[in-house]
Formats: sequence, C-alpha cells, structure tokens
Amino acid sequence: MATSSWVATPTGPQVFINFRGKDVRKNFVSFLAPTLRSANINVFIDEDMLLSTDLSDLLTEIEQSEIALVIFSKNYANSDWCLDELAKIKERKDQGRLRVIPIFYNLDTSVVKELTNDFGNNYRDLKRKHLHEPERTQKWEEALLTIPDIKGMPRAEQSETTDHEFIDKLVVRIQKLLADMAVRGNRATGPNSQDAAMVPTRQQERVVNRQGGSMVPARLLDITHSKDSKKWVWNSISEAPDYASIEVVTMINVYWLKIFGSWETKDLTPETKYEVAFVAKLEDDAAGWDQPVTLKLKVELEDGSERRKDRTSDLRNYIGHGWVDILAGAFMTPPKDSWGKITFTMYQHVDTDRKHGLVVKGVAIRPQSK
Repeated sequence: MATSSWVATPTGPQVFINFRGKDVRKNFVSFLAPTLRSANINVFIDEDMLLSTDLSDLLTEIEQSEIALVIFSKNYANSDWCLDELAKIKERKDQGRLRVIPIFYNLDTSVVKELTNDFGNNYRDLKRKHLHEPERTQKWEEALLTIPDIKGMPRAEQSETTDHEFIDKLVVRIQKLLADMAVRGNRATGPNSQDAAMVPTRQQERVVNRQGGSMVPARLLDITHSKDSKKWVWNSISEAPDYASIEVVTMINVYWLKIFGSWETKDLTPETKYEVAFVAKLEDDAAGWDQPVTLKLKVELEDGSERRKDRTSDLRNYIGHGWVDILAGAFMTPPKDSWGKITFTMYQHVDTDRKHGLVVKGVAIRPQSK
C-alpha cells in the first residue's frame, strides 16, 4: 500500500482507511474520502507516494486514529503494506483503543475469513516470499483471522447497490458510531465486539490492576492449537455495562493441553509476595478432565538463579462454578532495580482423554492477601 500524506480535514476522531490502492483507489475510495469529509468526518488516507516517508509514518497515523475502515478486496492480501497496517490495527483494537469496520468490497465474506480463491492464494504467495520473517507473517495471519470476524459491511460484486449508495450507508454508520463515542465521553473500544461497551483506557487499566497486580489476557498466552477453530474458539464477552469486552478462548476438542505465559517483575512492586492464578471456568458440560492438570511457576532472577514450583489441580472441582482462580503458585519479587521474570504453565499430556469445556480468560498476577 502506498505511503501517505495528510489532507486537511475537520477536527475530531480520526478515521484511518486501510485499502489496496490498485483495487479501489480510483473508484470506491475516490468517492468514499470526499463523502466522509463533506459529512465533517476527519479522515486519513494515502494520497501520494512520498519518497521521504515510510511504513512507520502510517503506523503512527493508526495510533492517532480512533476508527479504522479496512477495505478487503481481491488483491488486498498480496500487499505487505496492507497487512502490516492490518496487524497494527488489530494491536490497537486489542488494546481497546480503536474501533474497526471491515468492508468486503466485491468479495464474499467467507473468502476473506477462510482465505480461499484468489484472496487466499495471494496471501499464501506473499507469505512464502517472507519465510525469513516468521514473526511478521504470524502477525498478518492473526490479524486476518480476527478482523474479518468483526461485524462489517459486505459489498457484493453483483449487488444492485451502487458504490455511492453503499458509501452513504457507511457514512451513516460512522456518524452513529461517533455520536455514541461522544455520548460515552471516550473513544475506546473492546477487543472484538463492535457492539461492546466502551471505556476509557485509564479505566481499563484500573480494572486490570485494581488489586495492585496485572492481568495477562488470553490472547497474550501461548495456547497449543488455539488457532485451530476445530479445537479452540475465540469470542468476546462483556462482564459489566461500563466495561469493554474482553476476549476469551473456549476449548472445543483437545487431547494435548498446554497454556504458557511469562511476565517481567519490573512491572510489579519490589519485594512483595504475589500469587499467580489462571482465570478460567469449566462449562456445565465440560468433560475429559479425569486426570488433573499440572501447574508450573518458575522465577528467573538476575543472578542466574531459578525457583520453580509445581502443583496439580483437579479441574472437575470447578465444573459449573463460573469464573475461578486456578492457583499456579506464589513468589516474592526481587529488590528494586533487580531483574526478574516469571513463567507459568498449565498442562496435561494425556492422549486418551478428549477434553472440552475449558474457557480461558487469562492469568492474574496480584499481591497475595495477608
């Protein structure tokens, strides 16, 4: 995707448009941008390729935006620029700082969600060209799995609706979204659901750290097979009207369980005892948990020493009890200015038990009650 230049627009929340220029610049986007501006909506698009700018400038504009329009089109997935932008959009969305409206332009939504036809082939060809950048392509794939699942606006190729009519409907939707953001007095968003309640970023941090600790969300955990929709399913939940939605992952059909995460102690209070607990629930019909899971907590310190604690837990005790803390262990943080890292794991390597019904919210790290 071409690099961008700023065009003077009205003040207010910035709307960033992510698109494949060769597909939609001279038709759809050429109508969309001026229509948004004429509706007094502050929009940022790439107008010209400026030799003095690079991708970092575009990513900065995404950080300064509060709504993103992602226009999926036939050749979208053969552009590393588009996919780098998409990965950044997903990152900001997951942080609760960006609302996203996907637009499926002359594409069936299933083609994008399932990476089929030319769209999917384009992506796979591009990925092969970047085999030397596995972390980058991993972010692309995660974004392509997440963003298309947001409730968007399809524009079918054979639709009787013209581009102008479609854009008019899109403008109305954006105006309603902006009005809702203004009424709520903030512009944050939940990670996945476009209908989720919005909360200021500071309030989200208070929720996460309300006991002086931290919460590692499920998305930041390494969960074996969590990208396989036949084994795990991601969805969002809203726990209170004034809080943003959060993503959780539900086990559908798994034999081998492993959930792993880590955290640096510099984010915690020095010389304080903390406990680490997996926040999860076992649904009423959960099964396959006849064998206990093993929970491991390891602390690595600056002097090279390690402390490790292992314990087991019978998850059958939690079936049907709602959200519970499954304790991994406790540890003491090192002194101020000393480095430390904790790693935590839940696993069960029993190939004969087909398990389902575990829902993972994240891992809580909080001061231990006295």
